[in-house]
Amino acid sequence: MGSKATEWASWSDYRIDESPTVGLPAGGDLPCALFFPADYSVGMANLGYHYIYRTLREQGVSVERFFASPVSHRSVERDTLVERFQVILGGISYEGDAYVFAKWLEAGGISPSRVERERDVSGKNNNFIVGAGGAVTYINPFLLSGIADFIVLGDGVEATRYVVETMRSEDSRERVLPILAQHPSIYVPSIHKHGTHRLEVSRRDIDLDFGCGNWVTPRTAFGKTLLIELQRGCVRGCGFCTLPACFSPPRQRMLELVKRDIIRVASVCDFNQIGLVTPEAGDYKELDELLNFAENRGIGISFASLRVDGMTAHMVRALVRGGRHSVTVAPESGDDDLRSKCGKNFTNDHIIETLYMAKDEGVRSVKLYFMIGLPGEDDEHIMSISKLCDRVRNITGLRVTATISPFVPKPGTRWANEHFGGGDGANGEKILKSKYAVLSRSFGGSLRGIAQKASVKEACLEYALSWATPAMSEFLATEGMSAFSYRYLMERVDRNETMKEFRRLGLRSNLR
Repeated sequence: MGSKATEWASWSDYRIDESPTVGLPAGGDLPCALFFPADYSVGMANLGYHYIYRTLREQGVSVERFFASPVSHRSVERDTLVERFQVILGGISYEGDAYVFAKWLEAGGISPSRVERERDVSGKNNNFIVGAGGAVTYINPFLLSGIADFIVLGDGVEATRYVVETMRSEDSRERVLPILAQHPSIYVPSIHKHGTHRLEVSRRDIDLDFGCGNWVTPRTAFGKTLLIELQRGCVRGCGFCTLPACFSPPRQRMLELVKRDIIRVASVCDFNQIGLVTPEAGDYKELDELLNFAENRGIGISFASLRVDGMTAHMVRALVRGGRHSVTVAPESGDDDLRSKCGKNFTNDHIIETLYMAKDEGVRSVKLYFMIGLPGEDDEHIMSISKLCDRVRNITGLRVTATISPFVPKPGTRWANEHFGGGDGANGEKILKSKYAVLSRSFGGSLRGIAQKASVKEACLEYALSWATPAMSEFLATEGMSAFSYRYLMERVDRNETMKEFRRLGLRSNLR
């Protein structure tokens, strides 16, 4: 029996279920592994992952997909082992994904430490070039600097083309990396650690040709859904959210291009519904026309989540027509004033009214997202969460579930300088646990069946990784594999040091 990384397993059943939406070149040169640090069902619902795969294929790269599960180190396309690929790219969406990426590399026989690979001049590790990109690079690319040889900052399609051209023109990492470092949106830690450089997080206009997923498959988190992008960035300014500062300016895709993609894909494969990829569907200016277009063709619509002050009966009817009878909204707090300070200017009464409308349109259940540890929060604010859940259930008759997560201050947000959990370090962790105790009492001593709470330990890790410096990332890549300590990292969080590194590299777009 081989190791977990090398034992035989096949993606054949998954390949059979995939229906391509666009014709892409097969084969090619420059063998490349494109990894997503989550299950196949999650990774295949990530439109950015689709875009980078398509970019590489159109450049003639022999790229193959890898996921953390169910088959971790063999490719979807041909069941090829990861060790056969010279170039390895990771799509990192969330802070914890960096840890998963590092563990996956190590389990596949590749050192997760950039420094160790550089020093291994005579060994096999020096032959690998590891790159990374994804949503987390808009927020803090230093998190990946101990793992990746290069990091694509922000919207990655254009920079990925530059990476391909560079790797084709040079035959060694020693020659490739200095050329990659010349691109304004490619961070090369081994080079950019010296001196003062000017980098920028790319925020390109939405591509005219890219706008939907490369495949439709029933094995994704959303079922047999065609992913369609509507917009990037956000017009709102919620204090806790990374979207306004890190992913803006807002950019919307023209309706004619959206309709074109739907018509084209419908002519080559079947799908059950359209999944709208957008921070807030209600902000899309031509949403009503798009909903009418889909309704006329008998196509259902799926929204990832809906904002209470943007939800309309038209949107809910489209959701129900697609077979969905649940909505997800994020009040953040059960208190009107605290919610307003978050940047969400709607009241509990408005929430009840909107959800009652949704019930009339055929919705049967609602999932509510809240946060604890918000700036200015007290015990009364925490207890308001259970009171709002009760009101929604009693007045609307909907089945109610709630998810409560700790507030994590992140670079680039309006609340970047606020305390974590009402304190910092281990103190913040202790305070969050006491707040969860108040929350549990307000729900009658048990959250079971009504609400679920996110792990305090995972929130602490998210906080530490959000503010990671290059030194902390090197620890993650070297020492963190066998005995990972989130407290060790939390004790080393120095937001001022992280901000200095942003300034040194000219990443002022990430500063408030």
